[in-house]
Amino acid sequence: MSNENQIVAIVGGAVAGSEAVYQLTERGIRCVVIEQNDLPYGKIEDGLPKWHTKQRKKQMALINERVDQELVDFVPNTKIGRDYSMGDLVNMGCSAVLMANGAWKDRGFPVKEIAKYEGDNFYYQNPFVYWFNHHEQSTYEGEQIDVIDNAVVIGGGLASIDVAKILQVELVSNVLKERGIELSTLELEHKGIPKALAEFDLTWEDLGLQGTYLLYRRNVRNMPLASIPEDASAEKEEKVRQTRAKILQNAQNKYLFRFKDQTQPVGIIEEDSKLVGLRMIENDVINNKAVSKEGTENDLKCSMVISSIGSIPEPIDGMPMEWSTYDIKNEETGEINGLNNVFGVGNSITGKGNIRVSRDHSREVAIYVAENRLPDSGVDVDAVRMKIKELQKKAGYDGNYSAWVSENARE
Repeated sequence: MSNENQIVAIVGGAVAGSEAVYQLTERGIRCVVIEQNDLPYGKIEDGLPKWHTKQRKKQMALINERVDQELVDFVPNTKIGRDYSMGDLVNMGCSAVLMANGAWKDRGFPVKEIAKYEGDNFYYQNPFVYWFNHHEQSTYEGEQIDVIDNAVVIGGGLASIDVAKILQVELVSNVLKERGIELSTLELEHKGIPKALAEFDLTWEDLGLQGTYLLYRRNVRNMPLASIPEDASAEKEEKVRQTRAKILQNAQNKYLFRFKDQTQPVGIIEEDSKLVGLRMIENDVINNKAVSKEGTENDLKCSMVISSIGSIPEPIDGMPMEWSTYDIKNEETGEINGLNNVFGVGNSITGKGNIRVSRDHSREVAIYVAENRLPDSGVDVDAVRMKIKELQKKAGYDGNYSAWVSENARE
């Protein structure tokens, strides 16, 4: 069956979006990619720390290859809910809509009182990593963050370890600069802090730093640093849990951050209207769940707090939500409750920032949509593309994707 009278709108062009593009265009289905940023790299550019150079280049090249083709209309700098409503998108006339817009909103910190200090020694992971990736660029106009010794990271997982690493390499680079030693954060990340310091006959102790403290509510063996297969034997599960502990220990050895598990914040400590610490409580881990132990509250002084407890999709007016995520009928098909032929793909649905998981989910949903959910009679593709051209014009995009990428490439 010919698909020349089908066109699918894909919101977001990064890992999940570009995978959906690939699956659909391989079947002769035209796509329009509506991207909130100028370039469709999503968290590959803004959420993955910049030292992942090879991975970033590889993923960006793959995204470009899939978006830059005849069957794809690209619309940059257009955010659904801000520049174009969800209602207008649904009524645009497309065969289907795939929401591949990722999870850009940080989960709320469990202690609500800390909100008044956001941007003042309290930060969420997403804006913090964005700052790290871009603040040295001449075009950066965002907020500036001063990394201070004795920072605390609340969270667990690879992303939380990355946040602790950012704090450590920024801290050491700044202290060395004060001593007349120029050593970039990327060099420190590559070599590791002990090895880098040894080249200047220095040790961690010589710097007089306390360093970053990573705190996790469950046990290190529960940290999602390596996945346990659903059908894993008890022996396999134990090996994975040991691997998790080894991954964390290797990171600590290389970047010298501190770690404490089975603890979580229950309050904040303030002095002279400043955030100076967290009120903590100890936890037991029962059936892989953290259970607080009464009478174990304690004060932890710190200079700054980074919340790294996961991301969720940003709410969009007109997009059905269930608690903090999209309201879906079935995760496997990605179908959104209350909206006809609208589907969620990637980590906007899975809640996981893992590239492979996001890509796999998008592939499954895109194939399902292509084979089962496109209208038999098709749609008026030309009419839809006329609306797309208006959006492109508004965004200042002339349709030449490769030239656009070159023009907007980062330093």
